[in-house]
Amino acid sequence: MSYIRFKLRQLLQRMWFLPAAFSALAVLTVVIAYILARFAPDELPFVMPANAVQSILQILASSLLTVAVFALSTVVGALSSASSATTPRAVPLVAGDLRAQTSISVFIGAFLFSIVGIIGLSAGLYSEAGRLFLFVVTLGVLVLVVAALIRWIGQISAIGRVGNTIDAVEKATHDALAVMAEHPLLDGRLLDGEPQGERITALKPGYVQHCDTVELQRLAEEHDLTLAVLARPGAYATPVRPVLAVEGSFGQDVAEELAACFVIGDTRSYDSDPRFGFVVLGEIADKAMSAGINDPGTAIDVIDTVTRLLLEFEDEKEDAKHDRVFVARLDPADVLEDVFRPLARDGAHIVEVMIRLMKCLETVAACNPSFAGAARALGEDALERAEGAMKSPRDSAALRRSSAWID
Repeated sequence: MSYIRFKLRQLLQRMWFLPAAFSALAVLTVVIAYILARFAPDELPFVMPANAVQSILQILASSLLTVAVFALSTVVGALSSASSATTPRAVPLVAGDLRAQTSISVFIGAFLFSIVGIIGLSAGLYSEAGRLFLFVVTLGVLVLVVAALIRWIGQISAIGRVGNTIDAVEKATHDALAVMAEHPLLDGRLLDGEPQGERITALKPGYVQHCDTVELQRLAEEHDLTLAVLARPGAYATPVRPVLAVEGSFGQDVAEELAACFVIGDTRSYDSDPRFGFVVLGEIADKAMSAGINDPGTAIDVIDTVTRLLLEFEDEKEDAKHDRVFVARLDPADVLEDVFRPLARDGAHIVEVMIRLMKCLETVAACNPSFAGAARALGEDALERAEGAMKSPRDSAALRRSSAWID
């Protein structure tokens, strides 16, 4: 993923972006209606009174502000619900839901359209042709508002719910896996063995959100360097945890340029970091099994979701678009531990959860060869934890039957 594409994806996920874009479009529409009216013929088939358009705009302006405030309060409540019922790490996905943002954007944009239109009519800026164009546009805005209201009714019944949040995390993880499949090894070469060369640390501590391998390749060619990426997106970079190993001669200015190729943030990002999605799913399942919630069904739902994602997980094959940049593959054991270690630790005493976990690991081991060894190792660990936590011999026997595939 290029740096520009990464920034655009982040911009689209900002809750303010779509409302701001729709608001600018609404104001632009009113201006365009005024400009087009100058090219209209002198004689029109009928004349549109100013008060006819203005009355419609006044109804829209007075009602849509209330609707927009209500929609925003619903989203705020959904964010709070998602944070308390699942995990705070899932809140950005709920806030970045384009369907909810589009509905709110229509309400706010239509409100501003109405206000600007009323101001123009009150100031006498529109001719007869301008009022006609404005009336046609107003009818179109009215249709958009009605459609947005109908769509919003369906959305408010799901937004912020546990199932909807799990689906949002699954989609984000699926998209990250698709990005990884499209750009395996960040379009670099496979790093096999211990990297050599001088270590370079990030410009500030934090999580790697993006690695611009295009710029790394350009700098490597310009200064005749060989680079090994030590911190893929999702890694935590500090002064003692370098992000890059460099073979070749270079100065301090080049080192700073190389370090600047890594976008560092305070939190992890879903865009190029599929492991983060698995971490969040594990947190949702782990929280569902807490004493205060006690919802093993949600944990089982998460396990089923993870099973689907792991079956999509493709082993990264070397593409070598950037022949001077080396990147290590993601470790299957790390991926499985991200999501299943909390389950194996805190759900060891719940036989239903552990049986479903064993079925998931069996499926992954059989259908995704790159995960076979890691799935068996994690299955052995989960079985050992469960046998020590379960008090019923019958539960232990049922779990052993479901884990027979490990032997």
